[in-house]
Amino acid sequence: MYLLNINRQGDVYKDDDGAVGVPEFQAVLKGKGLGQVALKWVALICDYDSPYRHYNESERVKAVSKDLYGKSVWTGSKNPLIQSAMQKYTELQFDPLDEQFIAFNNKVNEMTKYLNGTVIDDDNAESLQKMMIGIEKILKTRQTLIDAMERRGERKKIAGDKLLSFLERKKEMDESIK
Repeated sequence: MYLLNINRQGDVYKDDDGAVGVPEFQAVLKGKGLGQVALKWVALICDYDSPYRHYNESERVKAVSKDLYGKSVWTGSKNPLIQSAMQKYTELQFDPLDEQFIAFNNKVNEMTKYLNGTVIDDDNAESLQKMMIGIEKILKTRQTLIDAMERRGERKKIAGDKLLSFLERKKEMDESIK
């Protein structure tokens, strides 16, 4: 996950910079009837790198709610603290490449559903052929987006507690000699 870390027991790290540094996340942790599981729900719904990322938005909400709370509709999802945390999570991890990728996936899904529900006859064969050509173009552009995202590399959190690199240590030594 990108903004929040989940430990091996499946809980959000309470002392994680993302959890304690963002007021909206802290409010969920301290909110009545909410806590770690609710913040985990937010992360699994909103994070681009969520294990549930392949579900569309409504199916993701149902799947995460069922897995965490045992029912596909979690009433806490309407809580203003949860809504605020979801909005903040989405805002903090915004990346136009990811947004474009999601939009392309949604359009391909819409077209696929339409094609599945359409019976081919003489009247619509030509328009369906144009649609399939359009899907092919969308998929090529989508692949270009995937390639750009792979070139971007894995998102990493900025860590300021690392040791100096060899060149930084050498520069520091050279400056101390002068």
